[in-house]
Amino acid sequence: MGETTIYWCKTGYESTDGATWASCNRDGWTPNPLCQVLESVGCGSPPPLTDGDIKYTVKSNYSHQERVEFMCQRYYTMEGGPHRTCINGEWTGQMRCLKPCIVNEDVYRQHNITLKSSDSTFFTHDEIVEFRCARGVPVGAVAMRQRCNGGVILLPTCQ
Repeated sequence: MGETTIYWCKTGYESTDGATWASCNRDGWTPNPLCQVLESVGCGSPPPLTDGDIKYTVKSNYSHQERVEFMCQRYYTMEGGPHRTCINGEWTGQMRCLKPCIVNEDVYRQHNITLKSSDSTFFTHDEIVEFRCARGVPVGAVAMRQRCNGGVILLPTCQ
């Protein structure tokens, strides 16, 4: 009776009055109760994803632990994700949309190359693209097989 002790609340709980000590008296511990369930806080709309969108309808308010799914625009490749979750007022989860490589006919003509097996203009991140000489032979150090890297692809040249 009359003694004081230090205490802390378990994960998911918080002190009822901010105290870190309690006293024993005739009626039990003061403060009483010592700990209460941590009040969860919701979130507003999640931050936008550059070159991507939320897969379903966007809301202005989300509950604690509610999650949203993102997707990248066509030809873009998602790195990380695809979900962000509302945790006590903060959005968690990281992702980004990696750009595709775009190569048009004018660029092919400038380098005197064509695609080996397709006639695509768009290549997704990390896609391997094989070129061939439209005429002549390769010149320079750039190989005829290249990988798209976040919107950048090295192009071989032929003469």
